[in-house]
Amino acid sequence: MSGARPRRGSQRGAVDPHAWRGVEPAPLILLFGPEEYVASRSFDLVRSQVVAAEPETEVTRFDASAYERGELLMAASPSLFGESKHIEVRSLATMSEDFLVDALEYLKDGAADVTMVMHHSGGNRGKKLLDALKKASVPTVACQPLKKDADKLEFVAQEFRQHRRRIQPEAARALVAAVGSDLAELASACSQLVQDATGEISQEKVDEYFGGRVEATGFKVADAALTGRGAVALSTLRHAIATGTDPVPIVAALAMKLRQVAKVAGVRQSSGQLAQDLGMPPWQVQQAQEQARYWSQDDLARCLELIAETDQMVKGAGRDPEYAVERAVSRIAMSARR
Repeated sequence: MSGARPRRGSQRGAVDPHAWRGVEPAPLILLFGPEEYVASRSFDLVRSQVVAAEPETEVTRFDASAYERGELLMAASPSLFGESKHIEVRSLATMSEDFLVDALEYLKDGAADVTMVMHHSGGNRGKKLLDALKKASVPTVACQPLKKDADKLEFVAQEFRQHRRRIQPEAARALVAAVGSDLAELASACSQLVQDATGEISQEKVDEYFGGRVEATGFKVADAALTGRGAVALSTLRHAIATGTDPVPIVAALAMKLRQVAKVAGVRQSSGQLAQDLGMPPWQVQQAQEQARYWSQDDLARCLELIAETDQMVKGAGRDPEYAVERAVSRIAMSARR
């Protein structure tokens, strides 16, 4: 590549779930893991940098499962006009035998002025190639789903930083609660807020756009009930049910919040230490500690029994699921000490 040689790709991906954002061009990069959204963004990031450095770069894409012998070596061969080449290979997890043979051959010698990015979603197919890539210390970027709430919140924060915008911590939590863990949906939600809203993104703005989601509604009902705000909890619940929300996820949110409060109630440790001991994000521990101030151990025990009974009723054991969840919300709110 004229003007700028490719830099080595990030090798932090194996331990940092956000390292893909810093991936840089290299002669060969492996994207590894089942998260297709991260893999797609990584492909885009590397390609955009390569083409920005050398606009005449020839870009070639392969599906390794439909690959035929000789295609890779031909694509990587020197061009008559001397332009650089960039190759993207997807579906390594279902690669053909022809691709395996050619990729191992290519790995021995490589090619000048060629960058290549390959994605393997996991599994044993092509293990021989994966072992060879590891032995060659090829930069690897992890493409893994984000399971920890802290990682999802960081994903949201980085999406906004990328657009030079700010989102308040509570707003980020509300967005994750409303949209869920699908990274493509989360990124789309962030993009919508960036485009449609001005200034710093607040929780009110997130609620305006995404407050109707089932998950967000359930947590709103639970937070209001656990802090003794019965009127707010019941109003939110009734509106949710009137607009078609099923009682089951609302009861699940109530149960989760009660269990979190029970875990931290009466425990004299910092939120950071508790988060480590309980495997919960620090912000979640802090919220549970704040709600625990409203509760005695006896009231918590009674409400945990109540919510277990309510769970059975909304799942078929009772005749009126809506009445069952409204009864539970009322009793929980009345039990919280103001």
